[in-house]
Amino acid sequence: MRKQKGKRAQAMIETLFAMMLIVFVFMEALRLSRMIQTKTVLDHAAGRAARAKAVGFNRFMCEKSARAAMIPVSGKRLWPQYGEYDTVSRVAQYMAAENAGRANAVLEYAGWHNAGISIDSHPGLAPVANSRIDVEDRFFGFRASGSATIESHFPFYMDEAGR
Repeated sequence: MRKQKGKRAQAMIETLFAMMLIVFVFMEALRLSRMIQTKTVLDHAAGRAARAKAVGFNRFMCEKSARAAMIPVSGKRLWPQYGEYDTVSRVAQYMAAENAGRANAVLEYAGWHNAGISIDSHPGLAPVANSRIDVEDRFFGFRASGSATIESHFPFYMDEAGR
């Protein structure tokens, strides 16, 4: 009888170790999928900002384009509170805002404050608009960045001031 009880305890310990391994693998797979999602969304957001710069929008409009595109990885919505308003209808109002104060009064996310967005253009024979976004994922604790380069056409018909 004693031998049987020892086997049951051994089986329970082996099951515990196997379950710990399975949970660890699952959590790492979840973390990896979050990293891939964040990288993909940031590349898209950087592309939106570079495209906005390539067609001649000012820096503020380029940043708003990048922020709107990175909503899926921007974390908690600060304003308006969840459940109060539909986000989709707010994005159009956010994009139409003339200044940062009005834009933040329409829509604001926590991840927008620590996102490093850099946008520049290089005039010359082959003008391009470059964009780079750096963020830190607070839940899983990793840094991610996205970048894009798009050929810029606005220097052919406008100057930097948009005239």
